[in-house]
Order: sequence, then C-alpha cells, then structure tokens
Amino acid sequence: MKTSGTAKNPGRLFHACPQRKEGDNWYHTFKWTDTCMVEELEDLIDKVDNIEESSTTLQKSFNVCESVIDTLTMETRLCEAVVAKEVGDLKMQLRSLKNLVGFGFVMWLVYVSLF
Repeated sequence: MKTSGTAKNPGRLFHACPQRKEGDNWYHTFKWTDTCMVEELEDLIDKVDNIEESSTTLQKSFNVCESVIDTLTMETRLCEAVVAKEVGDLKMQLRSLKNLVGFGFVMWLVYVSLF
C-alpha cells in the first residue's frame, strides 16, 4: 500500500504493482484504497481477535464444566452404591424384626393356650 503524492489526490492510499513503473505512471495493477475501508478492516480484525479470545475462554469454561460433570457423575454413582447397600441392610433388619414379631406372637399364643 502506497500513499499518493499528487496534487489531485494528496495522501490518498492506493495499491499498485511496484514492478511496472514507467515515469510517474503506474501500470499493471492500480487501485485506490479508501481510508474508511482500512478502518473497517481494522475494526473487523479487532472483532475477530475478540471472537477468538471469547472462543478460547468458552472452550476453557466448557472443559471445566465437563470436569465438574464427570466428578458429579462419579459422586452420584458412589452415592447410589451406598444407598443400595443401606437398602439391602434395612431389608435384612426388616426380615429380622418380622421374624422376631412372629416368634413373639407364637410365644404369646402358646402362653395363652397353656394358661
């Protein structure tokens, strides 16, 4: 990118091929670059940089969330195992209590029938 030094377009930016210059005339390729276009491109570059930073931040947050989910899944499975063991123990205690109540009832019937 070059800057015009002509009286008609002083300081105006342009693109030209540096290989084909004859006198003060540029040949091969030549195109004016508007300042506002350059500013828009700079703004777009900033926006893309911000999006890339946001993407990186979101990826890190996503990884943290996945880790937390994995930890909570493991804790849930552990709790399920503990609950299953407790339920088994309580069922055994309930059977024992039923047997004890049944035995007590039979003993009461025997006592009542004898006296």
